[in-house]
Formats: sequence, structure tokens, C-alpha cells
Amino acid sequence: MILFLLLIIPSFAAATVCPVRCKCIVKDSVACQDETVTDIATFNIPHNFTYVLVSDTQVTKLTEFSFKQMPFTLRLFLQSNRLSIIRPGAFQNFPLLKTLRLSKNNLSSLPSGIFSILIHLEHLYLNENILFYLDPSIFNNLTRLEILNLSMNKLQSLPKNIFRSLSKLTNLILHDNLLVEISFWMFDNLMELVELHLHSNLIEIIDKEAFYQLPKLKKLLLQKNRLKTLTDGLFLYLHKLEILSLYENPLTELPDVLFGKIETLRSLRLWDTSLSTIPNFIFSNLTNLEVLVLTRNAKLHSLPKDAFHGLINLVELYLYTNNFSSLPVGLFQDLQNLQVLSLYNNTFDNLPVNLLTPLINLQNIYLNNSKITTLPGNLFKVLPKLQKVYLEDNPWMCDCKLKEFKFWLEKNTEKIPNHMSLLCTNPPASKAIPVLALESLICPSTTMREGKSGFYMLTTTLSSWDDSNTGDRMISTTATTTEHIIGETNYSVTDHTSNWYNSKMPSINHTDTRTSTGHESHCNVTMLQRCSLSSANIIYYLLYFTTSMQIFLTIVQFFVLIKIRKLYNYVNISTEPVVLVHMLVLPNCHSPDQNK
Repeated sequence: MILFLLLIIPSFAAATVCPVRCKCIVKDSVACQDETVTDIATFNIPHNFTYVLVSDTQVTKLTEFSFKQMPFTLRLFLQSNRLSIIRPGAFQNFPLLKTLRLSKNNLSSLPSGIFSILIHLEHLYLNENILFYLDPSIFNNLTRLEILNLSMNKLQSLPKNIFRSLSKLTNLILHDNLLVEISFWMFDNLMELVELHLHSNLIEIIDKEAFYQLPKLKKLLLQKNRLKTLTDGLFLYLHKLEILSLYENPLTELPDVLFGKIETLRSLRLWDTSLSTIPNFIFSNLTNLEVLVLTRNAKLHSLPKDAFHGLINLVELYLYTNNFSSLPVGLFQDLQNLQVLSLYNNTFDNLPVNLLTPLINLQNIYLNNSKITTLPGNLFKVLPKLQKVYLEDNPWMCDCKLKEFKFWLEKNTEKIPNHMSLLCTNPPASKAIPVLALESLICPSTTMREGKSGFYMLTTTLSSWDDSNTGDRMISTTATTTEHIIGETNYSVTDHTSNWYNSKMPSINHTDTRTSTGHESHCNVTMLQRCSLSSANIIYYLLYFTTSMQIFLTIVQFFVLIKIRKLYNYVNISTEPVVLVHMLVLPNCHSPDQNK
């Protein structure tokens, strides 16, 4: 032992000598960088460094002569060079090596047995090369390997059982290759695997049993592939899974049974797919899921009532930028712990008044830019912890149906960011006016009926809500205009509702009837602006009335023509001339001849 120490002491003494063109800032470490160097051997690196870095050179070949005997080197970094050839025996001088990094070179293949001597190797980085083929036995002796990075290469397939000897592997990184299929044998014997990166490949098929032998897997990344379907029970035995990413796959459907009992999964990302819906109870085994991202799915138009059944610990639910027009009552029945609900950028026709009732811990809800025209007044009243409601960029219909919701807005402006940016889109008279700036909300209703002696009455009822301090009450005003129709459709509209009354009486009925023969004045453009109905509504009802009368007159004319035809036929038959066809002459019984 003493003799051995005497032999190695001089070596350690020489560690203070740093090679020319290299830096030795950290103890026992050397970093050599030179863009003019074409042979690593010219650095003349001493053998007593435990950490060796050679990068940014013009070196294209690594041989058994590139380094001296390196008995103490544990970390060898050869990244960002131009290596395209590695000779057999290139690492024979590194018997204790634990980390080897060959990233960012030009390696297209590796010789068989190149790593066979590195029995202590724990971390191997081959990423960012142009590897398109791997020898089936290339990793056979690496029984201590924990991290293997093969990402950003050109691998289209992997030899069968290539990873079988890597029984201690914890991280397998294969993203950004050209893999098309994941076979059932690919991850056999990787019982210690914790992270599996398969994203950004061309994967179309994953065998049902591909992940069955990965009992400790915590992180599985499958995003940005070409998966259209997932086999039934694909994740059934991943009981330790914590992170799963499936986004940016052209998935068209999900199987009814996809997950086993996974109490550790905290995050699930499923956006940019071709899903149109998802099965009931599909997430029911993910009882501790905290974040579910189901967004940017252009074809996702509906969700079944029990889609989120079992997600009792969900905190954040993201459903924005889909194609929802409605959501079923009961959809959120198990989400009592939800705090953030994002529904913006959808196309909602309406939202049920009881939709949000179970969300007793909801704090923030996003409904902006969702084509919403009206909302129930009680929609948010059931949310005791609500802090923010985002509602801007919606086309609000400011009629009397919005009355109760407007009342809620007035009482909760502190919860509505940019509350004065909630603008009316309809009716046209209220366009671009903030909802909270309106004094009354009007609902027009127009009917037509036939009066006596061929008169027709156009009755318009305007209802508005008075929100003054005297209390909520509806004010109703009726205007009736009567016109006689002679020969052609011709009528006028007379307005008697230009003034709204704020008296304490619950309703006001005002009726005025006048007749004309088409010579009395009609509502002109100026008058239409003063009419209680908008110009567009008046024109609509006039056209409706005109079309109806034209159809009616056409039917009457048809029946009149039939009657005239029958009368003509009758008269024509009764006046035809009588023609004598045959005349019968009786013989005279008393002729003179008979008397004789």
C-alpha cells in the first residue's frame, strides 16, 4: 500500500500544471477549447484530472491515441466538436469513467462494443448527432447506466431488446427522432425507469403492453407525435405516474378505459388534438389530479355530463379555445376544490343557471371572447369565494333579458376587470354603449291583426326595465297604427312611445288608432330614429306584413278565378243553339181514302 501511494503522489503533485491552451479554474478540472485544433492529442492533457472538457474544436476523429492513460478521470465531455468517427478502443484509457458526453457532434453511427470497457458508466449523452442506426449490443455492458440521452438524432427504429441490459436506467430520453412505432418489447426490464421522453417523434402506434413493465415511471412525455388513437388500457399499470403529456397529437377519440388507479398524477395536458368529445368517467381513476389542460381542440364541441367524474382534488381546469356552444348541468359536480376555470374563446349560446353551483371554492373564471350575448342573473351568486370574472369581448344583447345580470354587475364591479369594456352589440340603438351605462333595457314585440272593414292594425309593445331607486319594475307601452289596404299593400307606422315613463305605476298602456288611405304621412328616416322600435326592426315587420298580404291576395285571386271559370262554363252551355235532329209525324187516321 505504501509503495502504491509513493507511486501516485507525484501524479497528484503534477495536477497543478495546466496544459497550454487550456484552463484549470476548478480543482482537478481542465477545460480545453481551441477552434484551430484538429487533434485532441495536441492538447497533451495530463492523466491526473478527474474532469476533462474538450469542446469547440475542429476534431473529426477520436482514436485510442487521443488521450493518455486517464486512470482518475470520472467525467469526460467532448461536446460541440466535429466528431464523425470514433475508433474501437477510443475509451480504453478511461477505466473509471462515470459520465461521457458526446453531444453536438456529427456522429452517424457507433462501432460495436465501443462502450464495452466502460462498466462504471452512469450517464451517457449522445444527443444532437445524426445517428440513424444503433448496434443491438452497443449498451450490453452498461449495467450501471442511469441516464441515456439519444434525443435529436435520426433514429427511425430501435433494435429489439436494445435496452434490456440497462436494469438500473432511470432516465431514457428519445425525443426529436423519427420513431414511428413503440413495440411491446422496447422497454422490457427497465424496472427502475422514472422518466421516459418520447415526444416530437413520428409515433403512430403504441402497443397496448408497451408500458406494462415500467412500475416506477413518473414522467411520460408523448406530445407532438402522430397518434390518432390510444389503445384500451394503455396507462393501466403506471401507478406512480406524476406527469403525462399527450398534446399536439391528431387524436380523434379516446378509449373508455385508459387509466388505472393513479393517485400520484398531478398534471395532464391534452391540447391541439382532433377530439370531438371524450368518454364519460375517463378520468375517474385520477383522484389526485390537480391540473387538467384540455384546450385548443377545434373539433371539441361537447362534453358528457360525467366527463370529470372523480376529479375531487382538481384545482385548475383549462377548457379555453375549443368549440363549445353549451355545457351540461352537472359537468362540474365533483369539482368542489376547483379554483381556476378557464372557458374563454368558445362559442357559447347560453350557460345554464345551475352550471357553476358545485364550484364552492372557485376564485377565477374566464368567459371572455366566448360569443356570449346574455347570462343568467344568478350564475355567479352561488360562488362564495369568487374573486375575478373575465367577461370582456363578448357581443352583449342589451335587452330586458339582461336585466338581472346587469343588476349583478352593478353590485360586483370590483370582480369584473375592465367592467366598462363590456359593450352592447345589439340592439343597434345601444351598440358600443357599456352595459353598465344603460338606464333601461328594452324588449320589442310586434304583432299584426285584421280589424274591421279591411283595416289592419300593427301593434308594437315595448317593454323596459326601470332600474331606478324606486325599485325594479317593467314599463310596457303599446302603440297601434291602423291602415286600410286598397289594391296594394300600403300602411304607415305611427309612434307614440318616444317617451319612457318612470312613474310608480307598474305598467302604462297607451293605444291610438287612426285610419288613412295611403295619403297620410308615414315614418320617414328622422321619425324612425325617434320611434321606440329600431329602424331595422320596423323594416323587418313591414316586409313581413307585406309578404303575408301578398300571399293572402294571391290565394284569394286564385279562388276568384276558379269561381269565374265555373260561372263562364255555365253561361256558355245555356246559350248554345238548338239543332233539330229528328222530327216525328203522326199519321192522320181519317184520311179521305179510308172513307171510301
